[in-house]
Amino acid sequence: MGRRNVFIAPALILLLAPVLSINAQTARENPGQNAKLKAAEAAADLIAARFHRDLDFKGIFADEFVTEPRLRARTLSLDDDEKWKQFDVATRERVYVTTMTFLHLWAEYMMVQKQHDVPPEIEQLPEPKLFSHSPQTMAQVDDGISELQQMSAMYRKYFPPGVFAGAQYRQSVSDGVAFANAHAHNVPRVESGNAKFGVPESVSVYIVRPEAFDYYFVEEKGKMKLFYVNILPNFRLF
Repeated sequence: MGRRNVFIAPALILLLAPVLSINAQTARENPGQNAKLKAAEAAADLIAARFHRDLDFKGIFADEFVTEPRLRARTLSLDDDEKWKQFDVATRERVYVTTMTFLHLWAEYMMVQKQHDVPPEIEQLPEPKLFSHSPQTMAQVDDGISELQQMSAMYRKYFPPGVFAGAQYRQSVSDGVAFANAHAHNVPRVESGNAKFGVPESVSVYIVRPEAFDYYFVEEKGKMKLFYVNILPNFRLF
């Protein structure tokens, strides 16, 4: 097992602690919701396919992310407004896109091969600053973004054309579905709102898992829009 896998998980827990303790609202199902849940699954599959093509979250964020200002701002702050209040929305968006790109590459790497937890050259690097420190200045933000982008570039060379059509990737997806079923992870599902992100119970939240992460959608102007990516599904901090 790669050394980084030992400490990247604790770092992510610290980074995402405010949202890891999300208390799911009561799941609900009715015939009218089933079609919308399928629409959320289709949207998630398109996002996954687009990431496979681009190996970047930027376009996904631009086209598929929720636009409602309050929910968008809470998501970009990882529900930690105090930590990010000194930075404007544009800066938070840069951090979010860079982080989501890296995390998706991190997860996809472990789906397309089983020899390593992380690429050997990344295993030797220190923990990313955006994960281990709270930036206080724009210079620190820029430095953290640059560092994470360089690490993402290292990952990308491990995704040659056709890798997501390979047997190992297909087996990883199959194994993930089997694991979720065996451990009663209850995906896909519909929930009534989300208290942590201020989504009222009158609003349906659609949770699906196309690969390793859970994607949370709400309907916005007749389309499913992503507002939260749970990188550690069913993890409980306490």
